[in-house]
This record gives sequence, structure tokens and C-alpha cells, in this order.
Amino acid sequence: MYNREIGEFHLKNQKNFINYLSREEVSGSFIFIGQDSVGKKDFACLVSEIILENNEKIIKDIHPDLYLVDVETEQIVVHDISKLESWVFNKPFEAKKKIVIIRSAEKMNLIAQNKLLKILEEPPDYLFFFLLTSNSSMLLPTVESRCIKTNLESLPESIVEKSLEGRFGDKDLLDVGLFLLDGSHDYENFYTESFLIDIINFLKVIIVKDTSSIDQTIDYIDMFFKVKSEQTKVVNSLIRLLSLLLILKHKEQKENKYFSDVLLNEVSSYNITILINLLENLNINLKGTSLNLKIGFEELILDFILDNDSSNVG
Repeated sequence: MYNREIGEFHLKNQKNFINYLSREEVSGSFIFIGQDSVGKKDFACLVSEIILENNEKIIKDIHPDLYLVDVETEQIVVHDISKLESWVFNKPFEAKKKIVIIRSAEKMNLIAQNKLLKILEEPPDYLFFFLLTSNSSMLLPTVESRCIKTNLESLPESIVEKSLEGRFGDKDLLDVGLFLLDGSHDYENFYTESFLIDIINFLKVIIVKDTSSIDQTIDYIDMFFKVKSEQTKVVNSLIRLLSLLLILKHKEQKENKYFSDVLLNEVSSYNITILINLLENLNINLKGTSLNLKIGFEELILDFILDNDSSNVG
């Protein structure tokens, strides 16, 4: 159900907070904030072990006093919150407390958040709410104001590297993978050797503005955007790769054979920065909307390649 090593890493960094939560008279609502895949659920589950004083049932996901909201859909809707409402107001079955964990709480739509707010306003004294999010600004101010915020640190490279263990025979490619993960864990085995090679080659086609490779560019986009749930991760990976390219261009990190000196000398820092800004704005503008990310991404990339007005300086 969760990664104990990652949970324990966060526990060590939150000792005072854990001591506070462990007091019998304490309950309430908390927001655990951290970047995607940093182990917020792992931390919440280990904290739940301490509060409910039972790790075996939590590991097996069968504890009657722990309720996890973890949806695969793009939004957490009012029905998801309504389902837990009756559970919340029934007294604990085994432990002295009850815990609700809402994963990716930023996915709650406004109706769901307002439904949750009614519970947060007058919660029973035995109840803990743990809202897990990478972006607390997506929560209503009224929801935020009723919760105590706790920020989780990025994971150390030693833990991140374990999530990539055995996938890369090439040290330079492993270094690229570690840079892309940026202190997060690859829970879904997203970063494979073939994916990294493909997205690096895709980046090269884009950044040199090779108009003769438009068909190849579209083929890459079709390949990367097949799975809707992975689309945002693809865009974020490209943004991180562009950042790495900028760092390597200015010799702020050791050389990497996948980014040759020829490429680094040929591409302008201006164009790299422009593309980073365009992709970040795309993410911001489409987040929480029903608009098609693939269409927006394809239009942005083709416009960038076909635009010859960008500066080629440095």
C-alpha cells in the first residue's frame, strides 16, 4: 500500500509534528504539501499507523478506522465526499480515532470542496483529516483556513535512485533520469531507458527548429500522448530537460553525452527559455479545465518550430 522507507524519511524530518499528533487529545485537519510523487501518501499512512496503533491492518488496507479517497479520474467529485460523510460521523470501530486521507486533494472540484467544508467546520473530536496536495492554492481559502499545513521535503538522491534501480545501464542516462525526478519517486516506473532516449531525441528536433522534421515531431507527440493520465508528466519532463540543457550550456553541471557540444553551441539560451515559459504557461492555463492538452501542446510546439523570429544569440 505504501513505501515505508519514504514514509520514515519524512517522519524523521517531522518529529515535533508527530509528537503533537500522537497526543490523545489532538485531532483536526491537516494539509500535507509536497511535489508530485514525493511520498505524501507514504507519510500519511505511517502517521496513521502511529495514531491508530495498528500497522498490520493499514499495510493490508483493511483498517476500519482509515478511509482513503484515491480516485483515478481527473476530478474528485461531490459523490466521492458524500460517500465518506456517513462513515465520518460513526464513532471509531477499533481505535480511539478515525482518519480520512484525501490523495491529490487539489483534484476536488468546487462542489466537492464545499461539501468537504461542511464536515471540516464541525468535525467530530475523534477525526483526523489528511489532505495531500502538490498545489494547495487549488484549494478554497475556506478549506485551507481550517487546516494546519505541513510541508514535505524532496527525497534524497539515494532513495530516488532506488526507484530507477536496474533500469539504466548507462550512467549518463541515469543522471538524466535523476534530474527529471528532481527529488521525487518514480512510483509508476514511468522513466524507462527507451522513454528517456525518445524524449531527448524529441527535444533535439524541437529546439533546433528543424522544419524538415515536422512529420517526425507529430509522430513523437502521438507516441507520448497516447495515455491521457501521463500527458502532464510528459510536458513536465520536457520542461525539466530544457532546464538541464540550459544548465549544461552554461557549464553549471558535468557534461552529458546525450547533449553534445554541437547541440549546446547551436541552440540559443533565449530559445530554450522561451520554450520553457511557453510550456509552463500551457500547464497553468489548462490545469483544472477540460481542454485537450495534446492539441494545445501540438499547436505550441509547431508554432515554436515554424517561428524563425526568435533570437539565436547565446
